[in-house]
Amino acid sequence: MGTRDYDVVVVGGGPAGCMTAKYAAKAGASTLIIEEDAAIGVPVQCAGLISKRALEESELRNRNFFIKCEIKGAVVHSPSYELTLESPDQRAFAIRRNVFDRELANEAQKAGADIVLKSKVRTVRKREEGTKLTITTATANGTQEIKAKVVIGADGVKSTVAQSAMLNVARSSLSCVQIEGEYETGDFAEIFVGKTIAPGFFAWTIPLGTDNRARIGLCIDKRFSPQSNPLLFLKRNLAEHPVIAKKYKGTVFNRTAGRIPIPVNAGLRGRKYKTVKIDNETGILLVGDAAAQIKPITGGGAYYGMRCGKIAGEIAAQACLTGDMKVLNDYEIRWRNEIGKEIAFGLKVHRLRCVMSDEDFDTIVHTLSQSEILQRIKKKGDMDYPSIVFHGLLTNPSLIKVMARNSLKYLYTK
Repeated sequence: MGTRDYDVVVVGGGPAGCMTAKYAAKAGASTLIIEEDAAIGVPVQCAGLISKRALEESELRNRNFFIKCEIKGAVVHSPSYELTLESPDQRAFAIRRNVFDRELANEAQKAGADIVLKSKVRTVRKREEGTKLTITTATANGTQEIKAKVVIGADGVKSTVAQSAMLNVARSSLSCVQIEGEYETGDFAEIFVGKTIAPGFFAWTIPLGTDNRARIGLCIDKRFSPQSNPLLFLKRNLAEHPVIAKKYKGTVFNRTAGRIPIPVNAGLRGRKYKTVKIDNETGILLVGDAAAQIKPITGGGAYYGMRCGKIAGEIAAQACLTGDMKVLNDYEIRWRNEIGKEIAFGLKVHRLRCVMSDEDFDTIVHTLSQSEILQRIKKKGDMDYPSIVFHGLLTNPSLIKVMARNSLKYLYTK
């Protein structure tokens, strides 16, 4: 097969990549998605919980295909207390992530994008004589070369595109593991915090609506954990946690594992952290997990990835069709204006959580369950913009003590 030639090539067929390709194709650029797996959406590497806003952002109509159940709120458990958060207009949905991704890929194809499966991108580079980038892929039939004016890396935490372009966006990553099993569930997700439960992050259960099944998982931040394998913590929770062990029925239907990038310093236009590289007539952009566009507080990335994908696709097409690669810089400015502050704030909360003791988690959950802040959370709670709620917490006297007690530890953690 000869060399194939496109305006825009998107590496990675997850939500961010599919949305990027859809918007690039819609704007008139010839577009290709390269996916390394045999099917879009497999293997699943996420908890599969998305917000109502992310659902709207997906622009998908046939929601019954991929929604497993609607979730009414969350019960937060610290080691000694619990707190129920319910917000009538901020519902979340447990989805079949593989079906969701496939639907997004179909929409990208309808808009005019091509898709190649079972192709692993090895390198993206500019040849001396060429005016385009050459993408070398490994397929079952040997290597193949594809040319593009703009390459967009939507290829996740260990992005080959980011490495090829020497763009470093993540400082480290969270290690996550999840099983699906029989579990006594209701309409609420559960969140569990504590040093021994999920160091540096939290554990969760997500009800799946039918047959008393739930997704049970956790992430850890290895920098603050005595053990680097998250599976050890999950096994312990399933066997010994006072809530989880009691409701869990001992079956495992499937397992998933994944990583979530922790951004370097989003929100600050530092030289350290760029998602755009321009070289004369060609350019490279990063989007989604490859750009570390995630919520550090909850680890979610679907909404940010699709939001930023639309901007990336539109701007990449514009650069290709006008021949002016400088417009690619607008991508960085626009996505940072939308979510940069939220990510920067989330990083502060994440660092604080990493140094907190079980006693601190108890104080926070107990204080919240007693206070008027709870009403504000119920009104304004927002999975995609959690800073609205957290800013409110910082004014409560008991919580100020927790922050003060941890602020020195916080300042000295790298």
